[in-house]
Amino acid sequence: MKMSCNKNEKLNRREAMKLLGIGGTSLFLGAGSTASADTKLSAPSSKKEANILIAGAGTGGMLTVARLRRAAPNAKITLISPNSVHLYQSGQVYVAAGLYSEFDNKRKTSDLLPKNVNWMKDKITAFDPDDNTVQTEKNGKVSYDYLIVALGCEYDFSMIDGLEASDIGENGIASVYLNDLSEGTSKGAIISKMWMRSIQRSAGKKKVKVLFADPDTPIKGEGASLDMLFLCNDLLKGNGPKKGQDVQQNVHFSLARPEEKLFRIPKIDTVLKKEIASAKNIDTHFEYILTAVDTKKKVATFFHKGKSEEITYDYLHITPPMRSPQVLAQSKLAVKDVKMQGWMEVDPETLQHPKYKNVFGIGDILALKTGKSGGAVREQGIVIQDNVTAQMETIPLPMKYNGYSVVPFKTRYGRIILAESDKHGLAPTFPLDPTQARWIWWEIDLHLIRRAYFDLMMRGMM
Repeated sequence: MKMSCNKNEKLNRREAMKLLGIGGTSLFLGAGSTASADTKLSAPSSKKEANILIAGAGTGGMLTVARLRRAAPNAKITLISPNSVHLYQSGQVYVAAGLYSEFDNKRKTSDLLPKNVNWMKDKITAFDPDDNTVQTEKNGKVSYDYLIVALGCEYDFSMIDGLEASDIGENGIASVYLNDLSEGTSKGAIISKMWMRSIQRSAGKKKVKVLFADPDTPIKGEGASLDMLFLCNDLLKGNGPKKGQDVQQNVHFSLARPEEKLFRIPKIDTVLKKEIASAKNIDTHFEYILTAVDTKKKVATFFHKGKSEEITYDYLHITPPMRSPQVLAQSKLAVKDVKMQGWMEVDPETLQHPKYKNVFGIGDILALKTGKSGGAVREQGIVIQDNVTAQMETIPLPMKYNGYSVVPFKTRYGRIILAESDKHGLAPTFPLDPTQARWIWWEIDLHLIRRAYFDLMMRGMM
């Protein structure tokens, strides 16, 4: 959907990309600036021979493969992952919103891999960092000189009593998150698209109650739940890909969150709460932890301030509890403290494991307090490239990750609040008020970022 704007607002593609900070020469050379590192992206920096193993072919894994292939030209690089299809997961919300097809978000893994990379289509069943090896399902023990762990996180719907992944798409339940990365499927996006249209049809006939519930775990894509709520509500006003009847007055939304805030940055939290208040048909339930769902009776049970409370619904959207894969959680690479137990332990700046100096981590699997997003992974990829090659050269690690992450909150069709942050708070890289919802962020996110993701980021050029 192309949004209209007046003459004075029009930006062409070149101007938009320049505004993004990846225009001109840097767009083509991959020499973009990083908001979270102390220095610019360096040139290829090690010609040493080494055996580099990358675990996982999600965003972090593929980005790392591309960058290290160029940065360490004489290294043997092996990627271990079973998935033959790579998903652009950020696009799932746009599929649900009726703006992408499911296939827009998919590419063959083989088409994204650079030359001279050994792709082992296998699953890792154990990590042994003391022996510098991993155990695999089909190929047995695989050794390495350097290991980069990029497994991502897993969804576990069964952590909620009465709920399984198979319930998504049944009895009015949806989750835009539902996908299978190993199979390259993203059923949750299609289910959520049909779910939104079902709400719209029902609201044309009767009053409807819609519940959104978020988990008490770290989550990736932290804006997706609010995106779905805002876009669904805007669709009910008759907006979206096709103009329709305004049936918003017949729908009441409830949003249940385990914390007292919608976002960790106060200024963004405030503006998001104002967006909800202005809608007038959304109730918020803070410090509500979802514990159970009766899918037949359509009742969700929450733990709130020491007691159990129930909320009935006609339609339910679930953001699933998320955890580190068991193969990592049970290894010596995982954090042991209770709060982030099972997630990968790394130095929050260098992304190097504190004990095993030849092991690094990237992406959603990390035990970091900052956001889990594609923007975070891009920044981490720059740090990984330079720090791994520095470790190969036995010189001090030059790059520091500053916790940068970005969440494009879709407040309605055609408007996005771009929430850029680091470990210190708001960290906008553009000379615009970050608390304002803007059409330009929507245009860039919808029309440019997916292409840049596949054609640049996955090639290590951005």
